[in-house]
Amino acid sequence: MFARNRVLGLLLIILAAAGFQNIEPVGTPADPNANITWPPPVYTLSGEFSVRGTANVQGMINYFLEFRRLNDDLSPADDTIPWNPAILPTPGPVVDNVLGTWSTSVVPDGPYELRLTINVSSGQPVHARVSPLRVQNTAPPFALSPTVPAIPTLVPQFVPTSVPDQALPTLFPTPTAFNTSPEAVAVINGNVRAGDSTGYAVIGALQVNEQVTVVGRSSTGSGWWVIELPNGQRGWVAPSVVRVTGDLRGLPRISPPYTPTPIASPTPPLPDAVISNVHFDREITEGKNFQVIVTVYNASGVFLPGVSVACNFSPQDEFFSTFIDGLNGNSQIDVAIVARLDDGGGKNTTANCAVDVNNLVAEVNENNNYFSLTGKLQEP
Repeated sequence: MFARNRVLGLLLIILAAAGFQNIEPVGTPADPNANITWPPPVYTLSGEFSVRGTANVQGMINYFLEFRRLNDDLSPADDTIPWNPAILPTPGPVVDNVLGTWSTSVVPDGPYELRLTINVSSGQPVHARVSPLRVQNTAPPFALSPTVPAIPTLVPQFVPTSVPDQALPTLFPTPTAFNTSPEAVAVINGNVRAGDSTGYAVIGALQVNEQVTVVGRSSTGSGWWVIELPNGQRGWVAPSVVRVTGDLRGLPRISPPYTPTPIASPTPPLPDAVISNVHFDREITEGKNFQVIVTVYNASGVFLPGVSVACNFSPQDEFFSTFIDGLNGNSQIDVAIVARLDDGGGKNTTANCAVDVNNLVAEVNENNNYFSLTGKLQEP
């Protein structure tokens, strides 16, 4: 039985590899300063996966990772199909290091393409793409290895030395259980904060290779982790600071404090980003694309630098985002975010929208960056 399962598992790998042979892998970057070096094309991913590469182009504002499912024949999806954010916009630069962590456990198994987008101040974004990649979080039943029975621990018995022909029993150590508790290892020196953004006060720090316990993750979709320091104090750390391993399926989502602890502000005057309105461009229906129109207003006379705009839908816990290059003082802009909800039809859904999601831009008022809209999601 065990041999047959091994043969079936090998057959599954061969079939999966054969499926990838129908297309030419994409992954060799035209610009070495904008590329994804890991994972390579034709690679299988599962769980929390660290994406490595370089985002270091001239005039860059920030970068983010996004993904999109390939067609069944492994060809790219139509341009009308939106890309899904894997991480929030992150200020650079990054040179041959971790760009971010893609949580593949929240998407269905299948073939995907992964794209790095770098926003620059002087023109169109710079892209780098890797395709195809296969997400495989659930192994088929016939590929699972049979459970090996545990070897019992033998208790040594006294053997008289006067019986030289009697062999002493061999002792087998008790198998050691693997530790699957969520843990984080710092990949760079970084701050630990009182909430899930740089707008919160610093309460501690991590040094490279320092290991801590992960006790939760942010409920806002920011990607920040809640960790426990060696002194027992708990705080928040950005996903770019640590590499997380272990079983994350039961990890709770924790809400950060509503108002960040005030910190020193740059010399005034400051801009003030406000979401004055949110509406849908059409009647929203389960399984169909729609747009969330977010009206962003700069309530000050100071230019607002480029910021992210995002909406997190509940109870689906689906996150969609985009980016605006900047906004003059006392002016506004309507930002369209493409979204799609594949469950929850017939019930109400709420879009919790925010501008400058990670509070990267110092503003006159950080508390007016949010707006929520509730509407009924129609059944297909």
